[in-house]
Order: sequence, then C-alpha cells, then structure tokens
Amino acid sequence: MERPASEAFDRAVQMLALLQRDGRLIDFLAENITPYPDAQLGAAVRTIHEACRKVLEHYVKLEPILNSEEDQPVTVQGGFDPAAIKLLGNVTGEPPIRGVLRHKGWHVKEVNLPPLPQGSGRMVIAPAEVELS
Repeated sequence: MERPASEAFDRAVQMLALLQRDGRLIDFLAENITPYPDAQLGAAVRTIHEACRKVLEHYVKLEPILNSEEDQPVTVQGGFDPAAIKLLGNVTGEPPIRGVLRHKGWHVKEVNLPPLPQGSGRMVIAPAEVELS
C-alpha cells in the first residue's frame, strides 16, 4: 500500500496509535458490540473513555469555541467564522443573530505529540502480538 508523503497524514496515524495504545479505542470501534449486554458495554466504555480522555488531555489541548452554557441564549456577531460556528434552524437575516447554543464546539489550542517513529512504523496503529510458548 502506497503512503502519502505527508507529515499531517503521519500525525493522524500517530494520534490513532496513541488512542489505541492507551485506550484500546481502535479495538473497541472495530469490534461488533451487538451481542454484548448493555451492562457489560457500560463497564468497558468507562475504561475506554477514561483512557482516551487522558490521551487527549496529554497530547492535545482543546478549548471551546463559544465559552457559554449550552442550551442558553447566545449572540453571534458579524464577521464570525462559518467553519467555527454553524448556524442551525431558520437561518435568515444578518448578524448579530440571537439563538440558543446547542454545542460549544471545539478548537485545538495546542498539539504536543511525541517525535514520529522512523521507517515503516509510522503506518502501524498497533503491532500484531504473537505470544510464544
């Protein structure tokens, strides 16, 4: 499989690898969870959630785009960035526009990923594990 020569691509793979290494996120998402009872899933999800949250806190600093309480009124001023603020519902008129905040949104403030591995390891999310007896 050919790989794009892009550090951004390598960094995306690296982030998935970190979420897998510490939180087993890829294993969880790749598994068919239909046969498991909700109680068993709930326990597993708590563990995965906590570990993946710690990965994000350690490597990626996030900030809310709008630092207001959700489900409360907000005013969107003129000149807002449509990539950062999505207007929902009956969108008419010009800003300032009043509405109800449904989601604060997230903005990446800082990324502190470790150095990329050298060689072909950049494409590995998780190595296969073979136990010898």
